[in-house]
This record gives sequence, C-alpha cells and structure tokens, in this order.
Amino acid sequence: MKIAIRAEGGFQIGMGHIMRTLALAKELAKANEVFYICKVDMSLSSRYKPGIDKVKSEEFTVLTINKDKFIKELCKVKADCLITDSYDVNEEYFNLTKDMFKVTGYIDDMNLYYFNVDFIINQNIGAEELSYKVNKDTKLFLGTNYTMLREEFRKNHKKHIKKEVQDVMITVGGSDPNEITNTICNYVKDLELKFHIVIGASFEEESIKKLIKLKNLKDNINLYFNANMIEIMNKCDIAISGCGSTLYELAVCQVPTLGLIIADNQEKIAYKMNKEGLMYNLGWYKDLTKNIIIDNIKKISKLENRKIIINNQRIINKNGVENLAKEIGVWDK
Repeated sequence: MKIAIRAEGGFQIGMGHIMRTLALAKELAKANEVFYICKVDMSLSSRYKPGIDKVKSEEFTVLTINKDKFIKELCKVKADCLITDSYDVNEEYFNLTKDMFKVTGYIDDMNLYYFNVDFIINQNIGAEELSYKVNKDTKLFLGTNYTMLREEFRKNHKKHIKKEVQDVMITVGGSDPNEITNTICNYVKDLELKFHIVIGASFEEESIKKLIKLKNLKDNINLYFNANMIEIMNKCDIAISGCGSTLYELAVCQVPTLGLIIADNQEKIAYKMNKEGLMYNLGWYKDLTKNIIIDNIKKISKLENRKIIINNQRIINKNGVENLAKEIGVWDK
C-alpha cells in the first residue's frame, strides 16, 4: 500500500506531530511505501523547516505543498491511504480527503469534529472514554494500547532504581516560545541536583543564549542540543516534562515525572495520568511557582513514591505502533 502521512512541525507548533508519526511511519514502512506531505508557507519562511528537516533526516521523502493551495494540490497526490496528524483541519477537510483517497485516518487529541474517516488513532490515556462522532464503519484505535513509541523506547531495558535522586531531566518539547525551560531552571538551579536540559530544535535564539549563560554560572546545569532522548531518560532519576507524547516515553523508561501543562491538548492527559498515579501534575505552566516545583521535587524524590509511579507506568503498551501497523494493514487486503 502507498501511504501518505500529513504532519507539520516547527516554530510555535512544536515537533510532537512529527515525532509520533515517525514512530508509526517506520513501522508501516516495513510493509508499505510511506512518504510525507508537509505544508509550507512563503518560500522565505522557515516556520515548518524543523519538521521537514527531521522527516528528511529519517530518510522519508517529503512532498511540500504551499498552505494557500493545500487542498487543490493534495488532490493530485497519488496514494492509497492518507494519515493526517495536524490541527489545521476541519470537517470539510475530512469530507474532501475521503473522496481523494481509498483509506483515510486521523491522529487525534481533541475530539472536536465529526470525523468522516476510515480510522482514528488517539494514543492518549483515557481516550477509550471519549464518544467520537464517526461513520458506522470507522475503526477507533484508542488509548495506551496504541501508543506510538519509537523503536529504541520499545526495546528499552529495565531500569535500576537508585535510593537517592541525583539526576533530573527537563524537557518541554521541540519549541518553547514562552521560555518555560528558562523559568524552571531559574527556580531549581540552587538545588543540590544535576539538571539535564533538552534544547528543542525550534527553541528561540534568545532563550538559548540565556540558558548558556546560566550553564556557565552553574556546574549542575547541562544542556543537550540534538538530544538523544532515551540516553538522557536512562541517566535520570526523575523528570520535569511538558504533558505531550514525551510522557509516554518517560513512562516506558521508568522515569517518575512532574508534568507541566503547556497547551490545551495536554490538559486531559495531565489530569488523567495524575489520577491514575503515573505522574504528578504541576498544572499550567503560567501558574507555576518556585514553591510548587520545589515541593513536588521533594515529594517525588521519596523512594516509596517513585516506586508507586514506576509500577503504575506499566499500563503503557510498548508495542502500540506494531498494533497499529497490523490494523492499518487490513485495508491492503
């Protein structure tokens, strides 16, 4: 089957759509021809460049379409199946693409529309409880049985749990227009812990300069560009993270996490994971205070609390993309 994946990543929108579709794309590519469709704006703009560069670096072909002519150009694309992972959609988009391709699927977080598609993927914890408005024959792949993890996370070994917390990962996503990373670092820099800070591909130059300045002043601050995420997760005892797809990676790496809500689509995940004991929810980034973060670091650092979280993290199915590839492969019959 020839499968097109439509996703965007870059400044402002972050890299979450790109990263999770890449996990799925690699699994689908074992038995199908897979390529990407990415939106671009004016020729001089680099708004979507980080996403396109990342996809190309993983050796997938990228077809770029100007955002002003998107639907007009999309109907010329030759593929059997279109999988969309983008918030720049509406009911008209689903109706039009249903007529263009034999099979259409959508990767969802928000449940905002009537979805005229053949299948929906929502990998988030608690997604099974949502009532989707769909056609009678639409297949729903919902919840943590369908978590899209990259291969290195699926194969990761069991972790040795240290008595004392020493190393802390800080990761808010591929972009950080609100300088949340800087805020966290300023709150925690004086703690007697080592901090491992991930600098995303779409971080602003100004934020990076401030972080480098802080790193030069403090021995316990380490910055990672083009970070090997699994390596950092395996090194760290706890994490402070945005509540996107990274939470699932942290869970399978057995890293107890303090989750920070950075976007609307993260709110439900944060509350559900907190309720199920998979992490501690720090709430919205704009309400974060020094006391909140330090109190929660103390709480999550207790060995007993970490053991409880690690035990609860086992609910995440490591083989979600394999399950999805099998299900999507059914349409190739």
